[in-house]
Amino acid sequence: MAKGKDGRRIWLLPALCVIGSLGLFLALTCFGPVEGPVEEGRRIRRADYGGEAQSYELLVEGLDQEPLPVTVEVGRREYSAKEAMAVFYNLMNGLEEKIRGGNPSLMEVSQDLELFSADEETGVECQWQSSEPERLSSAGEIREPVAEPLDMTLFLKLRTEAKEAEFEVPVRLVPPALTNQEKLLEQLGQMIRQADDSQRGEEYLELPEDLNGNSLSYRTAESNDYGVLPVLGVLAAALLFMRKQQDEREAEKRRERSLLLDHAEVVSKLMVFIGAGMTIRGAWERMVKDYEAGGRKPERAAYEEMRKTYFQMVNGMPEGEAYREFGKRCRLQPYLKLSSLLEQNRKTGTRNLREILREEMEDAFELRKNLARRMGEEAGTKLLLPLFMMLGTVMVMIMVPAMMTMG
Repeated sequence: MAKGKDGRRIWLLPALCVIGSLGLFLALTCFGPVEGPVEEGRRIRRADYGGEAQSYELLVEGLDQEPLPVTVEVGRREYSAKEAMAVFYNLMNGLEEKIRGGNPSLMEVSQDLELFSADEETGVECQWQSSEPERLSSAGEIREPVAEPLDMTLFLKLRTEAKEAEFEVPVRLVPPALTNQEKLLEQLGQMIRQADDSQRGEEYLELPEDLNGNSLSYRTAESNDYGVLPVLGVLAAALLFMRKQQDEREAEKRRERSLLLDHAEVVSKLMVFIGAGMTIRGAWERMVKDYEAGGRKPERAAYEEMRKTYFQMVNGMPEGEAYREFGKRCRLQPYLKLSSLLEQNRKTGTRNLREILREEMEDAFELRKNLARRMGEEAGTKLLLPLFMMLGTVMVMIMVPAMMTMG
């Protein structure tokens, strides 16, 4: 019984969704608002004056037993000749307010006018022509300010489908309004020009001493600003300091890498020489002499530290202490372990030192392999940027000619 109830619950919600959607469809189909261009059976509203022609896909009934599709083109509403003239005069009555822009009136024009090619409200097309195009363009742009008021005319042609008419719009261009500062500079410039004309025979031009009771002084406008030099000096010093620290870190990193790479070789040689019957100090001396015989080129950090340790022992430092100092200078775990083994051998003696060095050598070679692998990965990572740059260059070389050909 419970199973039957569960089955009905599973189907209940989908059934309600289907029934609800069908009911909503029927309600909207029968009682919903009918939207479309056709009003009252056979009327289609035109686009208003200045609008665009419209195209409608309709179904016409009565031509055949079934409705047939038909395309209806509806042009925009047009003025009659009488209506057009009324619209023209009405537009001219409010024309000044529309085109004066930031000017007080068309009799005081010192800024660009806002001339339009069509009136959005009425759909009337406008064509402008300036009587002084070198001063005021047909687009309303002031090309050259005037020094004195200048009367001119804008010729305006208004046009609709049924009618066109021409009108004249009087305009007065005036000099642009000057601020107090600009007026003072203009006055000073005029005084300087007069002084220059009157002093043409003199070796020097004497500039005006005062203007409107104010004492004047002059200096070269192109002043060199040297205040930035200390800032640049501090910045350069900081960058050099950071560069020096970076160089020191890079040098330390290279030194540590060199120590790790030579560790396996150092342990291997010690094991061979000790296995041949030499003492630790004798093996150490032999390795240092071989390194010096090779000219110490290239310089290797591990052998340089061994060389310092050898000279410490020659100058009287105890052998165990010299090995301990060797490990401290290297500062790496493998060398600290090696110096500890050598120091312990000096103090207590170790019969199986050769076997311990063999195990240390195996670990050192494994460490060297891991280090070489990591260095290879770093080198591969550094090559990624040049590879991507080359790939981008090749893509540009291929795509640009292809796109130019398609264009």
